[in-house]
Amino acid sequence: MEALLALRTLVGEAVQLTLVSSSRELAFRPAATYEAFAGRDEPAMSYGLAEIASDAKARFVHGRMEAVAPAARTVRLASDATLRYDSLILALGARAKAAIPGALTFRDQREVPQMRGLLRELLRGSVRRVVFAVPSGCAWPLPLYELAMLSASYAERHGVDAEISVVSPAEAPLEVFGLEASALVRAQMTERGVRFRGGLVPASVQRDGALRLHFGGVVPADRVVAAPQLRGPRIAGVPSRWWGFVPVDAEGRVESLSDVYAAGDMTSFPVKQGGLAAAQADVIARVIAVQEGVDVAVPPPIEPGRMIEARLLGGNRTLAMRTRLDARGAHDPAGGGSVVPMRQPAPMHEKVDARYLGAYLAGRGVAARRSSNAPVGSREEDARARNGV
Repeated sequence: MEALLALRTLVGEAVQLTLVSSSRELAFRPAATYEAFAGRDEPAMSYGLAEIASDAKARFVHGRMEAVAPAARTVRLASDATLRYDSLILALGARAKAAIPGALTFRDQREVPQMRGLLRELLRGSVRRVVFAVPSGCAWPLPLYELAMLSASYAERHGVDAEISVVSPAEAPLEVFGLEASALVRAQMTERGVRFRGGLVPASVQRDGALRLHFGGVVPADRVVAAPQLRGPRIAGVPSRWWGFVPVDAEGRVESLSDVYAAGDMTSFPVKQGGLAAAQADVIARVIAVQEGVDVAVPPPIEPGRMIEARLLGGNRTLAMRTRLDARGAHDPAGGGSVVPMRQPAPMHEKVDARYLGAYLAGRGVAARRSSNAPVGSREEDARARNGV
């Protein structure tokens, strides 16, 4: 969506834009952690893709993409329909896999009902110890920290004696943002009564609910909530590397393909985060605009340095964190960075740093909002197609 809106802004109506997605809805996934604790009558942040495409004067095609034919410059849909392209932007996201057997894997709005069920168990007293576990491999842990602190606040607010902890292979909380940010996150966790247990690799959940660890050991628990482990989408005609992620260059071009670009979680950059995805989309949109003869300044290449921004909810204040990553996706101490406790909560749509999509959501408001207790697309539909093409 960021690429679509950026292109329409940069090139005007000089090009025809087509949005392909097997989902009819854009679920704003960063809001899912908050929505698990909101009232059932509060609408979820879900937007109609057809409405957004219409606003961008783009064609919307409801269908699942299955293959790319680079020589013919076509894509094939599951319906066997084909679409021609001059430039193709892939934003298929990643496959969210359950990596800790026995745990509730919290991916997005689809797990909000299960998370609410866990909260009811806390209130009844049938659950007292909850562990939020970050799996090894490729995973984005920030939502788990939010869920842990929000759960601790929920228990305290309702007078429930609960033990909440976060278990992670990392040595420090959200260490990708650097030492200063990690220290503030740890302080907020401590204030909320959330224990951090680092340097531990979760393996599976035992019959008694405890979290078994790789290399030995057990963390006592009644319930375990886990982040998903991510895998690439593996699309026919599109090259992929380890775990199915797609290699791209500094301007988002897919390796060995002409006029095919990829952005977001499906790419081979090891950190998967919405703000990075939007930054990649902005670069791609500017590259295509230049090819169309539009006089725009293409920003510096994404590699080797990337600036990542995120906002962490759940503490006594929202933390606005910003840092630069190196080419391996690790915190770059020489790249600068900051962490700022925000005095006032920011609008939820600002949780992801997306220049064009953020402005659109702020200006247009909500399109096709669903009630928060309604499913956001079917499980089969959402599992097959991630964020559209």
